[in-house]
Order: sequence, then C-alpha cells, then structure tokens
Amino acid sequence: FPAVAAPLGPRVCTLATSTDIGLISALQLEERCKVADDSIAGPRIWAFSDVSDVIDPGQEQMLIVDPSSFDSFAVYFRDEAGNWSGRRYGPEIATENWRAGMRFALPIDTGGMPVTEMAVSFDRPQLSANISHLAIENAADTETSHYYTSLFYAIFIGVLLLPMVYNTAFFIILREEFTLWHMAMVTGALGYVLCSGGFIHFLFPAMPLSLRWSLNLWSITLAISSAAMFFRSFIEPDKLSPVIRQGLAMSAVVIPVVTLIITLAGDQLRPVAQNLFLLSFLPVMTFITLGVVQSLRRGSRGARFIFIACCALIVSMTERVLRGMDLYEGPVWLDFIVYATLAFEMIVTALGIADRMMIIRRQRDSARESEAAYEKLSRTDYLTGLNNRRAIVAAFDEATGSFGARGFALLDLDHFKTINDDHGHDVGDRALQAVAAIMRDWSNISAGRIGGEEFVALIHSVDPTDTAERLCKAIRETVHKAVPELNDPVTVSIGLVSILPGQTFTQAHRAADRCLYQAKEKGRDCVVSEWKAPRIGTAQQAA
Repeated sequence: FPAVAAPLGPRVCTLATSTDIGLISALQLEERCKVADDSIAGPRIWAFSDVSDVIDPGQEQMLIVDPSSFDSFAVYFRDEAGNWSGRRYGPEIATENWRAGMRFALPIDTGGMPVTEMAVSFDRPQLSANISHLAIENAADTETSHYYTSLFYAIFIGVLLLPMVYNTAFFIILREEFTLWHMAMVTGALGYVLCSGGFIHFLFPAMPLSLRWSLNLWSITLAISSAAMFFRSFIEPDKLSPVIRQGLAMSAVVIPVVTLIITLAGDQLRPVAQNLFLLSFLPVMTFITLGVVQSLRRGSRGARFIFIACCALIVSMTERVLRGMDLYEGPVWLDFIVYATLAFEMIVTALGIADRMMIIRRQRDSARESEAAYEKLSRTDYLTGLNNRRAIVAAFDEATGSFGARGFALLDLDHFKTINDDHGHDVGDRALQAVAAIMRDWSNISAGRIGGEEFVALIHSVDPTDTAERLCKAIRETVHKAVPELNDPVTVSIGLVSILPGQTFTQAHRAADRCLYQAKEKGRDCVVSEWKAPRIGTAQQAA
C-alpha cells in the first residue's frame, strides 16, 4: 500500500506556458506562478517546489508521479550554487518505471550534491493529479509499497474473475440478460484495475501511455453503463416504473457518448475533460438511487442486494468524483477505498444473482411441474384416474405399432343405471373406481374410461380372448366386495375384436360395439369375441 512519502502537491507553484518555453524562460516567469493551483489549462504545465527539506543526497529516493497520459515530462533540480540540471523524457518513462497503484517512480540523481529546488513540467497532461500527487519517497519504501500493492491488486483481480466464471455458467443454464450485463460490468472493473493500477504495463510493456489512458476511460465507461443496465434488467419487472427504466437506459448511453466526445476532441477539451467525464456519472447514480428506493418500497428482493452493494460504492464514488474535480484534496489511500467497495459490490451483486437464479430455477421447475400436471389432467379421467378418451385414442395409435396391442375390448357395466337409482351416484362412482382399480393392476392391458360406465381395454397378451374372459370374471368377483353397499355382484359385458393394420380407433370401436351389443343380447356378464389370431403362414401361402 502507499508508502510514507513527502507530498509536494500542497507546496508547488504552477505555471502554464506554451511548449516552446524551456526551463530558463519559465524561471523568468516564475513570479506569475500560483501556489496550490492544479489547473492544467495550458499546453505545458510547470511546477516549482522547494525540496531542500525532503531530498537527502545521502539516500536513494524516488520522485513519485501520477501516470495519467501526457506528451512529455521534464524534471530539473537546482543545487546550492544555483545551477540547474535535468532532462526531458517521453511518455514511455511512465511505462518503463510504473509502480502498482496509479504512479510511476523516477530515481532522483543529484550526484550526491544537496538540492534546494525542483522544477517539473508536463506537456498536455490529462489530469491535475500529475501535479497534485507529486511526492518524494525513499527507494526502499517505494519497492515495499510496490510489492504489497501488487499483492492487493492480484487478490482484487482474482475476486473479480470469480463472478465471470459463474455468470458464464448461469447464462448457459438460464439465458438471463442480467448475467451478460454483470459480466460486462465485471469486465469494465477488471479493465479499470489493470489500467489504473499499472498492471496493463506488466502484460503489455510496450503499450503507449495514451492508449492506457483511453482504455482506462473506456473501462470505467463500460463498468458504470453496464451497472445501470444490470440494475434495469435485474430488478423484477413490476418493481420499477417505466420512467425509471427508461431513465436508466438513457443515462447508460450518456457516459459512452461523453467518453467518445472527450476521446475525439483531444486537446481542445483536455483541461475540462476530467470534470465532464465525472459529471457524466451523475445521471446513472441518480437513477440507480431512485430505482433502489422505489423497488425497495415495492418489496423487491433483488433490490435488497443492490442496496447493500451500492451504499458503500456510491459514497466512495461520490468522494472520488468530488476529489477528481479538485473540489478538495484527499490522501492517496482513498483510491484503494474505491477498489475495496467495488470488490464488495461485485461480491454482493454476485450473491444477488445466485439468489435470483435460484428463484428463477424454482419458478421454471414449478412451471414445468404445473405443465406436466396439467397435461396429465388433460389425459386422465377425473373419477377413475384411468386414461380419458383423448389419451386412450393416443394409446391406441401407439399400441398399433410393431409392439402394439393385439385386441380391442369394449366394456360396459351391466345394469349400472339400477345401481345409481337404488344406491345413489356415490355408490355408482365407487363401483366405477373399483372396476378401474382392477384394470389398472393388469400389466397386459392399456385401459381407459370413455364415458359413463363404458371402458376400453387395449389387450397386449398372446390370447386377448382369454384375457377378456378373466377380466370379466375378476370384475364379477371383486367389485361388490370393494363396495359394501352392493349385495349382488357387478357384472360387465365385453365386446372384443382384432386390431387390424391401418385401422383407426373409431373403426375398432365400432366393430367392438357390435360385439358388445351381442353380449348384451346373450344375457350380459359375458364376452363376445371376434378376435382371431393372425395366421402368418397361411397368409404367405395365399400371397
């Protein structure tokens, strides 16, 4: 983390000149410089500071500089004799000497001689922090700080990578839009950490400083705009008003538009670019705040996670915006608060996503179960639990396949109207249920009730006639025992026919109904069968 350093920002005197003004000419204008003025409104910004009490020629020390983009950088020292020495560097000096934590370190070489004053200049600096964050630090402290700060960033990057993994998994499973926006938000946060912390130079040592600066801006833009869209898609549909949803979408567009303008405008907007960029965050922050309040009042479960995640982040981001606009000065370690709150926000929103995913999963599972239950109800006779007419017709179509049924039996309970008249419909219903229970237990038939006291049995056994006769007997001997109110056995008449190739359910039903009529004419409680076993050999001879 930041080492103990001697800050120069509060004591420097700044001066804006054109880029053709060198050190000697700038010294002649030194009386015009302003103390504690961080303005960067000028092609070349000079900063002069008394360093006689902070630079020790007997120690290895570093000049700590903010690495935001600039065209060139110069540093000069004046010794006790009044002689100046130093040189100008290109922007690559920052990439070659970067240190973790938004800074680069330049060794101070005074030749072992005491120095009294330092002058630095930046050509077209992007941030006033180039001046305000100037500091002198012991070399050993710089390297120690670099090590521990690098460790902090590595842990932070690891924390950000975890949501990427499970968001990808969640999206593959449930295809929810908000997981994509959260991934975009995490991607922007990763880009911001890599660029602002300097790790991008570890991965790409030759990357120009200006490109790193642009990537830093666009990473922040991606993170904050995606945060608005994530909030918009994550909160339940009925918990946010259309006005706030529209406001979130529009405010998410403002930041990339401002970033594009700043990027294309170049030096024309450079002095105010930082303030414009930070101000573009305000609409998103405003609509997210309003959205959280509204959705919480409407009982949103997801908003609870957003509220917990955003409280600390909004406070730290507001502080960062105010400090970035030079409305006040704060210690450098405040930048790490932003990272900590950002990590906290990512973790909590990730937990919110996991919670929402579980809810969505349960809702979808419940919907599938309801659909399956509805489908079952639509194919089931409500009284007996057997297949209804629709289902038995479908079963008939399936049964007539290569492994299908061999016989079609139509069953009708004898004198069933008398049972209803003498004992009531409740007893009649129980009699139907008892018949259904017998048919359901037989593994070699597919049974269904097609209306009133009429049943259909698709028989799969080798000898359907024998099966039908045994079924007739089982009903006679069993049903009246299952319904104590019935003193006499309940009998059934059965008509049985073969199932012919290409035959429809209606055709088979009509043929079986003729046999059933004959069974009634014969005195009921019997089977009339026209089923014939197929004679394959004879059929082949005839052919």
